[in-house]
Amino acid sequence: IGAPLLNIKRGGHFLELTEEGKIFYNKAQYICGMEDAALKEIKDVQSGSSGTLRISLSPSMSISVIKTYLAEFTKLNPKINFELFEASPDEQLEQLLSSQTEIGVTNGPLKQSFRFESINQGKENLVALFHRKSPFITNRIKLSLEDLEELPLCLSRGCVELFNEVCQEKHISPRILSVTTTKLSAIAWAEQNVGVAIVPTSKGEFFHKDLVMKTINHPRLYLTTTISFVKDRPLSAAAKKFLDFLNNK
Repeated sequence: IGAPLLNIKRGGHFLELTEEGKIFYNKAQYICGMEDAALKEIKDVQSGSSGTLRISLSPSMSISVIKTYLAEFTKLNPKINFELFEASPDEQLEQLLSSQTEIGVTNGPLKQSFRFESINQGKENLVALFHRKSPFITNRIKLSLEDLEELPLCLSRGCVELFNEVCQEKHISPRILSVTTTKLSAIAWAEQNVGVAIVPTSKGEFFHKDLVMKTINHPRLYLTTTISFVKDRPLSAAAKKFLDFLNNK
């Protein structure tokens, strides 16, 4: 250190810290405390009780994923943080393969599905949302595709391909007013009483009080929530803990 740390008194039977010694002692305590904290953090990450979980998902799914999965998981694992990357399916694929993210949450399987392990987490049925004062609203609880054919429809991008495919099979030409990136944007058209939103809905989901939800009576109009991760690639302890949580839900 280059300075005396101790004063020795009374024949060597009593030691006293010098001013330099007090500084060194306080810093040494700090360094030892930091070492203990670092070891604890490393053990927490290894056990999966802390760390950062990076997830790719469709923009239209963010709110549903937070409500359905992440809120409950966070209560069980309060030291795990999240980075959510809202992206198109092609961008999600690139993020997962490049290890920018570990988990992908999509409506249906990703492209190049042979590269991934997947867990299916239930269905989200497509529904029609009307403003309560909409001129297009009907008293029927369930609607057919024919009921929707002449209405100005607003769809999120994640479900437009499926909806168009089913309509083509039924020889129906829907009037699509808007296709949006997010589910919330599609719903905004209905909230403004301009169009009818066609969006996926999860169990127990609630919408604005001015909106009326109608189910669409067709067996194929649903999206499957798929959790994907790259095959044969080691996962972080936080990601493993999240997958265990999903398997036990």
